[in-house]
Amino acid sequence: MDGRSFEVLAARVMSEHFGVPLGSRKVAGTPKKFDLVSLDGSIVGDAKYYTMVRGVSPPPAKRSVIAEYVWLLEHTNAEQRFLVFGNDRRVPEGWLKDYGHLLDGVDFYFIDEAAVLHHLMAGK
Repeated sequence: MDGRSFEVLAARVMSEHFGVPLGSRKVAGTPKKFDLVSLDGSIVGDAKYYTMVRGVSPPPAKRSVIAEYVWLLEHTNAEQRFLVFGNDRRVPEGWLKDYGHLLDGVDFYFIDEAAVLHHLMAGK
């Protein structure tokens, strides 16, 4: 699977989870086009397909991107805000270990190889 294929899978899984269709669109108040947005903008999320560097080290650039997306999501008026990850669960878990205490209203999810959704952390 690649990043684009994961976005398609994430759209299906997260749409089922929230019970509404989610698609790529911009959200009022931010210049960013998010991957997974409900038609009314009450649910906003983005899909990330990351791996560890050489299979062992946290990816520093990707950790910064996660922080950027958390910040952007926090500045939306959505009732539900989330990031959903695929590929290597250690990436979001490592970020949450170091920075999870700073989350404000952004949930983290992981979709495994069997397309099972795991809720990693609720953003308070």
